Amino acid sequence: MNSELPPRFAPLPVRLRPCLGESANSYIRRLARANHLKPSFLHCYLSGPPQWFAKPLLENLATVAGHSPEALERALAAATALGGTNRRRQRLPRMNPFAWRQSLADRIAREAARGTQIRALAQRYNLRCGDVRFALEIPRLTTTETGPLTDPVTGELADLIESMISRELNGRQIWTELMDHHDFSVTYYSIRHYIRYARPWRGATGADSST
Repeated sequence: MNSELPPRFAPLPVRLRPCLGESANSYIRRLARANHLKPSFLHCYLSGPPQWFAKPLLENLATVAGHSPEALERALAAATALGGTNRRRQRLPRMNPFAWRQSLADRIAREAARGTQIRALAQRYNLRCGDVRFALEIPRLTTTETGPLTDPVTGELADLIESMISRELNGRQIWTELMDHHDFSVTYYSIRHYIRYARPWRGATGADSST
């Protein structure tokens, strides 16, 4: 399979019309496969350095698709959420390592209130000092102003990721396989969060150490 694109952005040989209401991720997958490219490769190419796994840039997608940004915005669902070369990228919110373990965060907060030092709490619960500090900041960071800090990985998607972890795939390999072979467009950061914090059990795996 050919995974080469011209060094500068140019329209791809095969152009596709976006379906009305289609998601940007679905359109990128269809566009990639019509041009014999891997969806994960085209996604990273459209995002560009240094955030290869971030949202693709709308202007880049419009160029390779051979459509105007305005046309894509009218056709694609939530196209305005894509990045743009003329818009400053939003800084990614810090992930919440206690999203599925609120009781642990509450226990840490209670012990800190009684005077237990952050380093001691980190050693007691096998956490990083930064995670302990984050637990103490959760009430401020999870207000309605900031919204949820991460998307949960559950159900069929969680089972699929677990099967990949059992094959010792790392986070990037999981993200690539989900996009290329299972048509799941989950953010790389959600996968990292699941591997590091949200798994129902956390055995020693190759996936955790190389995400």
